[in-house]
Amino acid sequence: MNLSTSKESINKISKRCLRCYSEQQWYGENFLFDYSQFKDVTNKRILEIGCAEAGLLKFYHKKGAVCSGIELSDIRYNNALLLDKRNEINLFQADICNPTSYKKHIKKNFDMIIMRDVIEHIDNKRIALSNIFNILKPGGKLFMSFPPKYCAYSGHQQTISNLFGKLPYIYMLPDVIYKKYLRLISCPEKKIEYLILTKKTRISIRKMHEIVNSLGFNILNQSKWFSRPAYAFRFNFPKIKNPFSFIPILDEIFSNGVLYLLEKPKE
Repeated sequence: MNLSTSKESINKISKRCLRCYSEQQWYGENFLFDYSQFKDVTNKRILEIGCAEAGLLKFYHKKGAVCSGIELSDIRYNNALLLDKRNEINLFQADICNPTSYKKHIKKNFDMIIMRDVIEHIDNKRIALSNIFNILKPGGKLFMSFPPKYCAYSGHQQTISNLFGKLPYIYMLPDVIYKKYLRLISCPEKKIEYLILTKKTRISIRKMHEIVNSLGFNILNQSKWFSRPAYAFRFNFPKIKNPFSFIPILDEIFSNGVLYLLEKPKE
């Protein structure tokens, strides 16, 4: 937690979101900085799409980067504004699938773009990634993570408060049965809508591979994780790569997170 953040601001933000803010900073310091292959980010232009509380951008700002963040959610955007007390980060609300919504906020292209656990919620992934390609500098990098389509928690059911909602793979039930089960365990209707929508927008590793290749990205690194790096913060689990990552289907089923480091080709 950034200790310079005022007590008044903290009191306006839920404990869950404050923990997310701490996790975002932790993720930058303990994993992403090394994974991204940038030795020095001083004056590098970094954009995070779906920045939430912008803790990750706060980490990169402290490293000397020039940071911007896009957030669609009203609640999380307002949280980010409250936590960015000194206006050190260029924060704005926009939709990466709609260039007119962010055009006025972006004056120059970026050295690195981060999209962490966001792409699986976007319906038209090809348009989103094409727009990202267009706002990267030549040689610029995109870090992207997502739970693959057939993994245990691709349906994001781990976000259900009731323990019986957190069962692995339960989102694979037919929608009619899944909705009835969720109502049986008293899941709110708004949450059910979110879970069904997330179920429909999932993406497989193979489909993602096809899209990034067709758009012209170079794949610098791809890693498939049974125990994702973020689990070290959330649950104190060790980071473990999927031992079956080279076997089709099993690479999907036993990877709870897939990480890509992509590059826009140099001119």
